[in-house]
Amino acid sequence: MSRYPPIPPSQLNPEQHAAYDDASQTAQNIFGDKFIYKNNDDAFIGPFGPLLYTPNMVDPFFKMVVEVGKCPGLPAAAKETAILATGSTFQAGYELYAHGKVAASTSLTEEQIASIKDGKKPDGLDKACQVAFDVAIELSRKQGPLSDETFARAEKTLGKEGTAALFHYVTSSPQRLLSSTFMSQE
Repeated sequence: MSRYPPIPPSQLNPEQHAAYDDASQTAQNIFGDKFIYKNNDDAFIGPFGPLLYTPNMVDPFFKMVVEVGKCPGLPAAAKETAILATGSTFQAGYELYAHGKVAASTSLTEEQIASIKDGKKPDGLDKACQVAFDVAIELSRKQGPLSDETFARAEKTLGKEGTAALFHYVTSSPQRLLSSTFMSQE
């Protein structure tokens, strides 16, 4: 249940409506039909709905999503592994739902996806996904910097660019932040 209920387009003020129109186009371009991000009233759901309460944040939010998505060096399955592992720590339900759908289009199996969503490292992950899982879990569950050992494994496996991209996905997930902040525990 959202603490900030979805706002149907018919109830948006002009500033919200302009942000809604821009966000609708951007969301379609980025996500297509990979997962549901609007309800039957065409109101944004998940982490996207609360954005319309602060329409000035819609554009920066989607710009960040787009720019992080352009980071090179991180294979799609490793990216989704990192997002799901981090989401599992924060119990970010919508993030786990949406990225579970996206992860299904990668080399990850349904069993691996379910395990990662439960915060457990599954068998059979390739090296990039193993590192992505380990980095995500370590960074999201402890205070302080990533251990030297885990950092060295990440750089050896993913290179500097891939490791930097991985850090972006783990530490700056706007969907996770919004989802875990605005959704109630009920």
